[in-house]
Amino acid sequence: MVKEHIYNYWDSDLPFVVNRNIKIDTETHLINDIVGVRRSGKTYLMMGVIKELLKKTDKKATIYINFESRKLYPLTSDYFNQVVSFIYEEDLMDIYPRIYVFFDEVQKIKGWEQFVRSIYDEFKGKIKIFVSGSNTNLLSKDYGELLTGRHLTVNVHPLSFKEFLRFRNFNIEFLSDKKIVQVKKNLKEYLKSGGFPEIVLSEKKDILLDQLFNDILARDILKRAVRKEQIMEEFAYFLASNISNLLSFNKMANYFKTRGIKVSVPTIENYFYLMKNAFLFFDSLLFSYKVKDQLQYPRKVYCIDTGLINLAGFKFSRDIGKLYENVVAIELYRRFSSRPGVKVFYWKNSREKEVDFVIKEGLKIIQLIQVSCFEKFEQMASREIKSLLSASEELECNDLLVVTSGCEGEKKFSFNKKNKMIKFIPLWKWLLN
Repeated sequence: MVKEHIYNYWDSDLPFVVNRNIKIDTETHLINDIVGVRRSGKTYLMMGVIKELLKKTDKKATIYINFESRKLYPLTSDYFNQVVSFIYEEDLMDIYPRIYVFFDEVQKIKGWEQFVRSIYDEFKGKIKIFVSGSNTNLLSKDYGELLTGRHLTVNVHPLSFKEFLRFRNFNIEFLSDKKIVQVKKNLKEYLKSGGFPEIVLSEKKDILLDQLFNDILARDILKRAVRKEQIMEEFAYFLASNISNLLSFNKMANYFKTRGIKVSVPTIENYFYLMKNAFLFFDSLLFSYKVKDQLQYPRKVYCIDTGLINLAGFKFSRDIGKLYENVVAIELYRRFSSRPGVKVFYWKNSREKEVDFVIKEGLKIIQLIQVSCFEKFEQMASREIKSLLSASEELECNDLLVVTSGCEGEKKFSFNKKNKMIKFIPLWKWLLN
């Protein structure tokens, strides 16, 4: 069965691929993990890597297996042995100095980690392995321990705004006044429909978004031993329509209680982590030097894609500021997910002053970011500026940024007899930086 699958791959044309701003190291002997939410473009990223490889080698030096293909069902771990046997039968290692093997949605095979490690250890330098998956179990502690020092992880998110423009054939190399107007128009579309590649290129965005949301719930969340499907589905829609709000598991349990649904706090917490594991939502903890405070205080919750937020009934025009904040959160998540030394928090003090994003690298706070939806400086809220200045003093950080809908420049503010400079930048420009 695997043999037929590989022959079909060799005989078929690779699909058209739009390049992403994601780099895969094909030279290292390490295993490349490609992980991310369903339909974010992991398969097409693999195809892009293969196309680059074909500039220097033959297609028969590459093998691609998609474990979501119906032709491979029922799945069996013996497929890994069949791939190795096929390589021997075809004398591929005698013909080519290196064989590149791609296992797409590898987590579908139970115990895949041991087989991939075995292939890696036995054929190190001769067989280069790429694996992809739609669940953070691919990044689990057990997996990490099993392949310590043997793998590199690449996170794939829905398209960034810069990639979104590229998919729409919009050149941003030179931005005239007319083009800036068009960029802002595209930003509205990006905020409304999100950045899943297939949806960006489709005319039936709402239908595909609905299918995708249901697929993520059904195939990546509900099947993982969730008994109360209705609660999980309602919880997912609740989170998507309450992005950037503070989430308390206790309050969520009480919310369900008022509706006559009995669900425990640990169950709610487990449901949330299942959704995080499927990359549907992610969160930001309160900044504190005490880990206990970080864990016991409410967390801010964000969705991985703005299209899914609007699908859940989010009021686009009324809550545009929250949508702005979610887009900034996604971009920060994208920029720092591959840098383990960088963490993103929110800040709040006892007087209810709040800053949206605290960027911490190592032991140092490197930037504070406030998101505020205003076009003119006269419209900015003094409360948000005062919060930013208070956090600046408490956290000893002077890199202060406000992401706006239109204002740009720098302004000096006096706080506790000190002058502090705050930078202002429109969301579209910040996303393209």
